Amino acid sequence: MDILNNRYLEALRRNRYEEAGEVQRYLFLDIDGVLNTIRYSNFLVDHHEDEVDEDGALFDPEAVNNLACIIENVVDLRIIISSTWRLKGWEWMQRLWKKRKLPGAIYSFTPVLEVVCFVDKINRKDSTSVYPYGTRALEVNEWLRLYAGQNSLTYKYVILDDVNDFLVMQQEHVIITDPNFGITKENVLKALEILL
Repeated sequence: MDILNNRYLEALRRNRYEEAGEVQRYLFLDIDGVLNTIRYSNFLVDHHEDEVDEDGALFDPEAVNNLACIIENVVDLRIIISSTWRLKGWEWMQRLWKKRKLPGAIYSFTPVLEVVCFVDKINRKDSTSVYPYGTRALEVNEWLRLYAGQNSLTYKYVILDDVNDFLVMQQEHVIITDPNFGITKENVLKALEILL
C-alpha cells in the first residue's frame, strides 16, 4: 500500500510541475547510426554519389525527418549532442546544423569523460581508467546532474543512440536505433511517449 501511495504522490507532484510549465524536456542525440545510416550510405554509393562531404558522413533524409517529427511535437525540446561529433567544437556543430538544415537547435553538449578515477578504500590506492571518448551513460548522467538538477520531477529525457551502454537507471529513457535505418517512426512514437 505504501508503494501505491508513494507512486500516487510522485504522480501528483509531477502533474503539478507540468501544469506550472516547469518540466524541461531533453533529447540526448547521437549521430552515427542515428542520423547517418548504413542504408543511406549504401544508397548513395549505389547511385555513384558521394556518401560524405567535407564535414563527414551525409545524413539520411528519412532519419532527419523522423527527428523533426519529435521536435515538432515536443514544445521547447532541448537537444543535447552526446555524439563524438561534438568533439569538433561548438561553432563547427552549429555551422553543420545550419548547413545540413537540421531541425531544431542545439542546446548543449554532454561533457567529455576522459578519465575515471577509482579509490580502493581498503588498500587506500587510486587507480584510473582511460576512456578515449568517454562513456555515454556517465556523460549523460553528469550533464543531468550539472544542468537539470536533483529533482527528477522537473525534467523528462530521451537518449537516442545506436549502442546501448547506458546505466540500468537510464534504460527507460533509452531508445536504441538500428544503424541500418537510424531514427524510425517506431522510435518517434516511443520518444513522444516518454517525453509527453
